[in-house]
Amino acid sequence: MSCCGQTATAPLTERHRMSVRYRGGRPIVVKGPATGMEYQFSGTDRIRLVDPRDAVALSRTRMFRIEGVVEVRVS
Repeated sequence: MSCCGQTATAPLTERHRMSVRYRGGRPIVVKGPATGMEYQFSGTDRIRLVDPRDAVALSRTRMFRIEGVVEVRVS
């Protein structure tokens, strides 16, 4: 239940990824600080789905911005 104008939210799970936008132009590979996964970005490939634990750390820099949350199918 929510109060005071707040909305109810569900916790993120292993099925969620965050859509992260790269603001730079040069191709880069970033290693996620929480998972160790490598994410490749470039001026033409700016948006990637990133593990939420890594996305939060990346968004603390001015080079990345979180666009939203996506639920992915887990095999």
